Amino acid sequence: MGKFFVDGKETDGPEDWRKGLADPVRHWRTGHSAKALAYSWESADGFPEEVREVFKDSQFGNVELLMGFPEYQTPLPGGSRPSQTDLFVLAEDAGDLIVIGVEGKVRENFGDTVEKWLEGVSAESGKPERLQFLKETLGIGYLDDRKLCHIRYQLLHRTAAALIEAERFRVSCAVMLVHSFSQEDEHFEDYRNFLDFLGCNGNNATPNSVTYVGDKNGIDLYLAWVRGDARFLRV
Repeated sequence: MGKFFVDGKETDGPEDWRKGLADPVRHWRTGHSAKALAYSWESADGFPEEVREVFKDSQFGNVELLMGFPEYQTPLPGGSRPSQTDLFVLAEDAGDLIVIGVEGKVRENFGDTVEKWLEGVSAESGKPERLQFLKETLGIGYLDDRKLCHIRYQLLHRTAAALIEAERFRVSCAVMLVHSFSQEDEHFEDYRNFLDFLGCNGNNATPNSVTYVGDKNGIDLYLAWVRGDARFLRV
């Protein structure tokens, strides 16, 4: 069974996860993603059952959780704010290490589109530098920024963060996993659009599945969407 760590200390349970939140009062609420994610993962023997089942039907049939770090920060150039992954996981599959960046959702969307995020900024703001860095990390540095206008910025930097951490840990496989507790799969269309943007056929993607995106600078990148257990919306 994997261990979870907040501020360098092993957690005693899901309530410890709230310590890493920027605004615990606002975000730590029943029916919201931060609390549902914490209780789901802490109550599991390793991966939550629904995550394990999706992995079992994919390339990661023998994956085991080693350790997890809630609210994990990955520094990015072009500004002072890092990418803050809801849960960063180190896992092992058949002797190979894997990094998994987990994005918890219920009804929340994936933030602004890139077009909205760039609205009214100057070159001195740092945002153009950051966007170029994210594009290069994802292997699409050659694309004009206008090609990204409809993409949700959060999907870009969360996926790039998984690749950055894979490189940091010298791991050849990275997964960006959306663990959505919405039983209606809200905002799944944005996820599909992102897959299309990365060169996959988003129409082939379904909830509870893993999609291979490709080799990104020597790292195999996968995206996954898993529907969470609704009982954790009531804790």
